[in-house]
Amino acid sequence: MKEILSPLIEAEIDHKGLFLNADAGFDSENLRQILEKEKIIANIKTHLRNNKTAKNYYYFDEELYKRRFNIEKANA
Repeated sequence: MKEILSPLIEAEIDHKGLFLNADAGFDSENLRQILEKEKIIANIKTHLRNNKTAKNYYYFDEELYKRRFNIEKANA
């Protein structure tokens, strides 16, 4: 996470309140805890492997996720 945040910190850009839009491959409790600690909003699609044991509700904006997917396809 430090590698991701260091350019923002060096440019004196506050990362608190920004969001991370990621696919289900990044769905882990560890990442969500790190993002929460850094005050970054996690918009991560829930992975099917976690569905059966999911104890917590996680915010997920489907429209924002669709936009991420469209941008990813355009840049592929």
